Amino acid sequence: MSVTGVVAALDFEARSLGKCREQILLSTCGIGAGNAARAARSLAAAGAGALLSWGVAGALDPALRCGTAVLPIEVLRQGRRFQTDRLWRGRVAAALQGRVPLVSGVLLTSEVAVAAAALKSSLFQDTGAAAVDMESAAVAEVAAEFGLPFLALRVILDTARDSLPDSVLRSFQAPATGRARAAPARPRLWPLLCAPGDWGALLRLARQYRVAGRALRACCRLAEPARLAAARGGG
Repeated sequence: MSVTGVVAALDFEARSLGKCREQILLSTCGIGAGNAARAARSLAAAGAGALLSWGVAGALDPALRCGTAVLPIEVLRQGRRFQTDRLWRGRVAAALQGRVPLVSGVLLTSEVAVAAAALKSSLFQDTGAAAVDMESAAVAEVAAEFGLPFLALRVILDTARDSLPDSVLRSFQAPATGRARAAPARPRLWPLLCAPGDWGALLRLARQYRVAGRALRACCRLAEPARLAAARGGG
């Protein structure tokens, strides 16, 4: 069976894969499409037989709650749409159905962080996407380039009504390395310590991180999403 290459932006996303990390090719690449594309190409070059975009996302659909798993049928970026692998997605969905909150639909990949509730509402109206991240479509594009099956599994972190403080966004703005990161991506504390007015929102976000982390671990345990379907599907 082919080894799956998994792209995760953040260290806590990668850790949620638990013991599955021993059977996959994993890149913890940092936030953003550029980092994700470099990581995906590195994994494909290393022999990955499929690519999985794994981690958290922000809700655009106001009905989605923190901890909901998003298993999109397609991902969207700048008008381009990429299908996820039908059989792979179907196997994972069947394993999760009725055991964790689960939606499908469209996942939007944004070039910039989508932090404000007003922007989330606008994007939901414009695209109909259930959720937004900053990496999945870049991984999908590399998968298409190499002719590999692609899947995205994202868990909702911030809801459509949440606006993330600027201090949180600044804490993850690490300099680009020009290649897939070897070291785990962790937030820098200084921007957080310099914004005491944001601490209430940060405490709420910390609770949401714990909920999202538990949901990611449950998805990994129940569905083994990094294990490919027995047969490869179309879009």
